[in-house]
Order: sequence, then structure tokens, then C-alpha cells
Amino acid sequence: MNLSHVRSFTISGHLAQTSLSAFTTLRVLDIVNCGAMKDHHLASIEKLSYLKYLRLGSYSITKLPEKIGALKYLQTLDVRGSSIKELPPSIADLQRLANLYVDWTTTFPNGVIGKMNGLEELFQYGVQSNEQRKSLQEFSVLTKLRILKIRWYYDWLSDSEKINQAEEILSYVGPLLSLCNLRNLCILDSSGDGWHYPLSLGSSGVSWHYPLSLDSWHLTAPCNLQKLQIKKCVVNKVPKWIGLLQNLEVLELQISCVRPKDINTLGAIPSLFFLDISTMGGTDGKIIIHNNIAFTNLKYFSLSIHDCGTSLDFEPGSLPKVEHLKLGLLVKKMECLNGASNLGIQHLSTLSKVEVKIRSNRNKDSNYDLAENMDDSQQICCERY
Repeated sequence: MNLSHVRSFTISGHLAQTSLSAFTTLRVLDIVNCGAMKDHHLASIEKLSYLKYLRLGSYSITKLPEKIGALKYLQTLDVRGSSIKELPPSIADLQRLANLYVDWTTTFPNGVIGKMNGLEELFQYGVQSNEQRKSLQEFSVLTKLRILKIRWYYDWLSDSEKINQAEEILSYVGPLLSLCNLRNLCILDSSGDGWHYPLSLGSSGVSWHYPLSLDSWHLTAPCNLQKLQIKKCVVNKVPKWIGLLQNLEVLELQISCVRPKDINTLGAIPSLFFLDISTMGGTDGKIIIHNNIAFTNLKYFSLSIHDCGTSLDFEPGSLPKVEHLKLGLLVKKMECLNGASNLGIQHLSTLSKVEVKIRSNRNKDSNYDLAENMDDSQQICCERY
């Protein structure tokens, strides 16, 4: 077989006894779940000079060859699912590399990130050391960056050190909002799974006892951000600058206590259509969605309340376009809802689906009907756990 004309080659399972150097015009190389593929099989990878897409998803691959920097046309590199722990310095020579997918435990050589000028998507950058944390500053020079996921883990530190590290990481991430092309920013705190404070660790595995502030973030240029997710990292309030994200469509936040000002700020975001909020409760034990709060384009609304004693009320005319409502409630007794048995769901006229998850120590206290005032065209799914 003449392999010089092959443009796309996938290896899965058994490894064919063929040298990669035979694929002289290869554009796509996809290696996944191939235990027989070893590092030496990639020794001649620089000869695949026309390669545009490379995926190495085999656990038996432990490193990238330094000569990978010779792949001047490479646009996508995916090493998730491999055993590669560190990228070679020559990764900076891939000036056409736009999409880079790595496991969050994979590290970058110092000073490399700032040289990857063509990078548009990085999923995901892990932070487990001081060097990795400081390297976050290099992202500010990547003007083409559109999608970025950052995940940090400091579970071996003391509680106060974790807070300090988290605050410093957020201070480096804030300026990235003003990157002209940044569309999608996801921040995940994996250390939250290890924070054990009495009565402060919620069912989502995060600490609610030490909320962080996002007030230091600010916009120095028009922002095109469309998706912002801050996961397992509790903030003390919704910062005012979020209301300036005119293009924001998807927002996921965990807020220690939801205030009326927070609802007003979120409702003023004109493009927002997907909103996911987790909280311990609301001011004075109430979260009220008023009819004078815009939410003009919101179609999906998820709210999880991780403490008992907060009532939720949707006023007539609120959330005028919401089609999918998802609620998570902690109800030890009916009194936890302060008498709000239907939550005002009947006022949301555009609903087509409602999901309710009720966490309760006494199931007999949770038997209330949320669907009493809903018509036959609407769907409700209630689940206890």
C-alpha cells in the first residue's frame, strides 16, 4: 500500500507495524486507547511536515519529542488521556497552534505560554505551584485567545494559605477579561473538595465559610466575553462589573448570600440567556425575583440553595422568557420555605420544563405539590435525594 497519499490516520487498539515517516502528506493523526504505542514510535514525527491535527490519547505515551516544534502547520494538539506530564520547550515554536488540550496536571516550561502567539483555545491550564500561578500573567499577551479553562489545586496547604493562593490567582485572572477576543472563561477550584470547615462545606463540595471577592476585577477595554463559569469558588457577591458584560450569554456563579442588588445586577445583563447560581441563602431569608427586573433574554435559570430557611418567590411578570427552571432546595421541614409552598412558579408563563431537587432529612415533610397551577403543556420533574 502506498501510504504517501494518506491524509488522515487513526490508531486505536492494536498498533499497525508501520512507521509514521511513511505518511509524508498526513494532515490528521489520531492515536487513542493504543497501549502498544510507545514514545519511540513518535521519534520521526517531525517528518510529518504537513500535519495539522495531532491527538495522543494513549496512556503509554509519556512525553512529546522535542522535534515536535518542527510541525510548522500544526493547528490542534490534544494530549488528554496520555501520561505526558510536561510539554517540551519547543512547543513555543508551533506558531500556528490554535487549539491546545491538555490534562490539568500537565505542566508548561517557564516562559513558554507568552510565546504561543497563535493560541486561541487552551483547555485546561493547571495551577499547583508558585511558578504556574505566576505564569498566569503571560496569558495577557495572547491577543487571539478565545477560550480558556483554568483549574487550580492547593489541597496540601493550610486553610489560610489556600485563601491567599486563591486570591492571588484571581488577581492574575481578572485582567484577562479585557482580552479583545476572549469569549469563554472557566475557573475551577479543585481545592474546594479538601476544605473541611464545620457546617461550611456544602453538598457541592465547596467551602462557603471564606468567600472571595471579585471587586478587584475591572474592564480596561470593551469586553466580548460570552461565557463565564466560576466553579467551586465561592464569591461574596455579584461584582458591579458583571453588569458591563454586554455580550455575556452564559454565567455560572456560587455566591455566599444572594442580595437584592445581586439580582438587579444580573437582570440587567441584556444578552444573558443561561444563568446558574448556587448559594447558602438570601438576605433576610428571602430571594425574590421581582417583575421590574429585566432578564429580557433569560431562558434557563438554575438556583441551588444549600442551607435551610430561605424562601424563594417569583413575582407575576418576572423572568418573562424563561423556559427551563431548575431548583435545588434543602428542606428539613416545611417551615424552611417560610410558607412558600408553590414559590410563585405559576407566574412563569413561558415555562416548558421544571426540575426540582429536594434534599431532606425527613421525606414526609417534603411532600408538597409544585405543579398544582401548571397546565398540561408544561413538564415538571421532581427528584428527592
